[in-house]
Amino acid sequence: MIRAMHDAEQIVAGYLAELLTPLPVPEPPAQVKVVAIQTWSDPPPPVPAPDADTRYLLCIAAGVKLAVPMADVTHMLPMPPLTPPNTTNPVCLGRWRHPSGEARVADLGAILSIDMAANPVSTLVILGNRSWALACVVNDEPVELDAESIQWRHGATSRPWLVGMSKEPKCGVIGTAALIEWLEQELGP
Repeated sequence: MIRAMHDAEQIVAGYLAELLTPLPVPEPPAQVKVVAIQTWSDPPPPVPAPDADTRYLLCIAAGVKLAVPMADVTHMLPMPPLTPPNTTNPVCLGRWRHPSGEARVADLGAILSIDMAANPVSTLVILGNRSWALACVVNDEPVELDAESIQWRHGATSRPWLVGMSKEPKCGVIGTAALIEWLEQELGP
């Protein structure tokens, strides 16, 4: 069992590292004239300023560690009972009523991959304005991540919410605003 979990962690870590490795750009043939075209796209994810909060909450989903900026975590609590979802999408686990409204609860494992849905979760992590929450496992206190030790992704079209990969501790880094935008596109506002 322990060996299988270790193997699964290595497979997922390799997968995340592969996502963050830029593809080589092939050399154009000699007879083709290359013209640089400036395109406007979404700005790259911001690299935290030196005085920014560099504390991250390590969330575990299906054996994968993901770091969520503590500045975007409103609250954490043991997984409460949820109102059933109004969708069949496995990413949405349901809704949780709180004193100031209602949060839609997303399965962090299913966000990574639909194949990782329905893994055991123990913690509800409430994000930002309390309209979204992540179901995952949180075992540790927040950690400090040095921006210099994070390999940042820029212009990613696949999993745009995965903004980087930390070398120590080895984990994916989530861009909360991009994750919420992705959830709203995936599940509706």
